[in-house]
Amino acid sequence: MEKVRVMHYLNQFFAGVGGEEKGDVPVNSCEGPLGPGKPLQTLFGDIAEIVVTAYCGDNYFPARREDALNSILQIARNYDIRILVAGPAFQAGRYGFACIEVCHFLSTSLGLSCVTGMHVENPAVEGYKQYKDRRVFALPTGESTRGKGMEDALSSIAKFVSKLTTDSSIGSASEEGYIPRGIRVTEFVNKCGAERATDMLLEKLAGRSYATEIPIESFEAIPVPAKIANLSRVQLALGNTAGANPVGNPDRFTVGKNTRWGKYRIDNFDSMKDGKWDFIHSGFNTSFMYENPNYGAPLDVCKEMERERMFKLYPYLYSTSGGGGMVLDMQSIGKGIARDMKAEGVGAVLMVST
Repeated sequence: MEKVRVMHYLNQFFAGVGGEEKGDVPVNSCEGPLGPGKPLQTLFGDIAEIVVTAYCGDNYFPARREDALNSILQIARNYDIRILVAGPAFQAGRYGFACIEVCHFLSTSLGLSCVTGMHVENPAVEGYKQYKDRRVFALPTGESTRGKGMEDALSSIAKFVSKLTTDSSIGSASEEGYIPRGIRVTEFVNKCGAERATDMLLEKLAGRSYATEIPIESFEAIPVPAKIANLSRVQLALGNTAGANPVGNPDRFTVGKNTRWGKYRIDNFDSMKDGKWDFIHSGFNTSFMYENPNYGAPLDVCKEMERERMFKLYPYLYSTSGGGGMVLDMQSIGKGIARDMKAEGVGAVLMVST
């Protein structure tokens, strides 16, 4: 049987080009497997062949998204690709975003089946669910390559690709193990809805496990605050998720899955450059922030605006690190900061995104 032609998409790190310093590398390609593609090819055996690896820098892709996608599309056409594998990206947000975008673009442009892998809390999973693309499958992985992280992820991908090559029908997420996309499918069953609902109720009342047919993920509703009528009468605070904190990291922020926040005095500065800061984060190139900390908290501009009496600036900077943060931890941090702001009479906050 002829091997199915596969293209593998990687970022610059896993392609072996370099780290953050090579984040601006444009789309390029190499025949055959690279990096994790080599053990993946071994796992494929005789069912599939990685005929080309396309790669791109983590910074280049979001900055030149359309150009990057069109270049990758042309590579897929040139090599007559039948299946795309992207990643795995684990919990890397920028990499995960690129994997989902590449998968969706090639799925809609060429009708390809696409497989990627990432941690269920990778921010890119939300985009994957919103696309609801029936030909794109994201398999759950661990948070990183540590331990058997890469080995397990590649094994899952290889098994799924094997099933795709046999033209077997792909079942539901619960049956096949991929991350649910929120696609509802009509099926014929032996019991009517009333009977199934009664069965679930009885299982719940008895304290036994049961599975709902329509899982619903809900988050606390955040009301939109009222418009500030006169900003000049408001005390405005600066906040950031870039992990800004005094040199030495006194509050022990972590680069990933951080659970802490802090507030640091800034009223004696006219610019963030007047202080000495560390930036603890895993999701962006912190060298830019070290060069000009005002990117993370625009204190220089806010001081100018305060002198023009546009508002009164709160004397402390609120800070946390959002890299790979768990939803519950981020909610806890947000509530803690909000309580402190309310107690301090802060009427508005400029929260700078990274």
